[in-house]
Amino acid sequence: MPSTQAKRSEPSEGMPGVAAPAAEEPQKSPPPESAGSDAEKREALIRIAAYTFYERRGYVGGHELEDWLQAEMEVDRQLSGAEVARPKD
Repeated sequence: MPSTQAKRSEPSEGMPGVAAPAAEEPQKSPPPESAGSDAEKREALIRIAAYTFYERRGYVGGHELEDWLQAEMEVDRQLSGAEVARPKD
């Protein structure tokens, strides 16, 4: 008695005219120079500047906010000056 189930044939790699299933591409991470990296660079520069103020004071605590705010002003001033000095394309 014949079987009611159809025999499935799977394509082999060597069969002409049969496309292989597309391989799913791995997820790519965004390049390091993404839009958010400007803010990250700014914060890193502020951290370094604030620590420099702390260091100049002789590592005396209690001025963290003052150091941070002063560092923000200096970094922002430097960054805005760098934007002005940058040649336009």
